[in-house]
Amino acid sequence: MKATDLNRALNYVDDAYLMEADTPDKEIKTMKTKKRAIRILIAAALISLLTITAYAAELLPIHSLESGKTRYYKKYSDMNRVIAQAGLQLDAPEEFENGFRFRGMEVIETKGKDENGKQLLSFQQLDIYYENQLGQELVLSAGPELKELGETKSVSSIQRMVEGVAVNYRLDHYKFVPGDYKLSEAEEEWAKQPNNYVTYGSDTVQEQDIAFLCWTENDIYYFFYDRNGMNPEDLFAMAEEMIRR
Repeated sequence: MKATDLNRALNYVDDAYLMEADTPDKEIKTMKTKKRAIRILIAAALISLLTITAYAAELLPIHSLESGKTRYYKKYSDMNRVIAQAGLQLDAPEEFENGFRFRGMEVIETKGKDENGKQLLSFQQLDIYYENQLGQELVLSAGPELKELGETKSVSSIQRMVEGVAVNYRLDHYKFVPGDYKLSEAEEEWAKQPNNYVTYGSDTVQEQDIAFLCWTENDIYYFFYDRNGMNPEDLFAMAEEMIRR
């Protein structure tokens, strides 16, 4: 499979990945509509980060990503137990210096399958939700460094070294479309450009710019996921807080 073909296949978001947490908690249920929209974007974000090279594609012909069990937690006091369940070692703050405060977290079992439904990849991802006084939400995602998957086709616009760690900022452009949507030739050409993605699974055609700030530390791949148009300097400051903890 060519890298371009794989990239097109990876932009399929399986319905299973959009499953909501199965929980009786009333407060969590009231968040379902908002969280479903966020989940679609996070699925797209994860897929873009897992775009792989032609060489790696021959080893891991992943056709779709699905989520299995999803567990949601609303208390920061559960953090140590949650990161242990996810098999990760990290230290995420309850509140960042710029006012983004912990609102909840999810542990998501993510599975990569080939076109025949055979599972080729499985890992636990931790998504931590933060919100500021303006109601803006920011997601910090952490998962194992998947070295066998190579690099994303996206191009970073800013890179800095923080305590010896390379931190990369990039702005991706997404077009979310229904599952039966047919791309025009112009849209297909647009999607071939770095940092441009077409993602299937939305109810209507929508476009969204999403910023990522990514780094790897101690075999854990982190990324902040922002759709609020935050200043990159603010994201770098938050990453620096994480790295220096």
